[in-house]
Amino acid sequence: MKPDLNILALDTAFGEISACIYSADGTFLTAATAEQGKTRSTTIVPILAELLAQADLSWNQLDLLALGAGPGAFTGLRIAAATLAGINSGMKLPMLHLSSLAITARQSDSSEPIWVLEDARAGEAFVGHYQSGLAQSEDRCLSWDEVLAMVPAIFVCHNRPPVELNGWSELPLALSRSEALLATTQAELESLASMAQLPRYPAPVYLQRSQAEKNLDG
Repeated sequence: MKPDLNILALDTAFGEISACIYSADGTFLTAATAEQGKTRSTTIVPILAELLAQADLSWNQLDLLALGAGPGAFTGLRIAAATLAGINSGMKLPMLHLSSLAITARQSDSSEPIWVLEDARAGEAFVGHYQSGLAQSEDRCLSWDEVLAMVPAIFVCHNRPPVELNGWSELPLALSRSEALLATTQAELESLASMAQLPRYPAPVYLQRSQAEKNLDG
């Protein structure tokens, strides 16, 4: 982790609220995860404020915001992005965008090559390929038929796939999402040449095409 940084990180990609604070003195605090379906700005902000209070920090002492930018549930991504955009409207802090699938991969706490397979609904899946937290290919949105045509391997997920993955082996999620959120933030910062290149506002990564876009190809 880069020294002397107070970092607030948030991820709500899969319907629950995960947040953490890493302070310049090495303090690491995580938020209790809200129940699925409770991902609202009115729920997120008090959780973040409580984390700050526990870390004995104020909003204006933060140096960096990190966001699980997607892919994931549209509502969760939109609300998290809007919340951090509102918080950052006056502070103009650099914002680190994290793959939500990379966070899930780190939850496995495995050094093996693994696939992250998350149901995107409408017969599609969000698919990521990682090893030791590093992307082996770009995150994609595929049909479940395309997933089933892949060579079976090790996978992780939050929600049970809607298809039978014969031959695939599922790993349990060993780390909390907040712990994995910090680990992913740390890895991204270590590979970053300068925080000056980071944007100041969030840009969610949806990957899944809208129905209107699909109709154009239909």
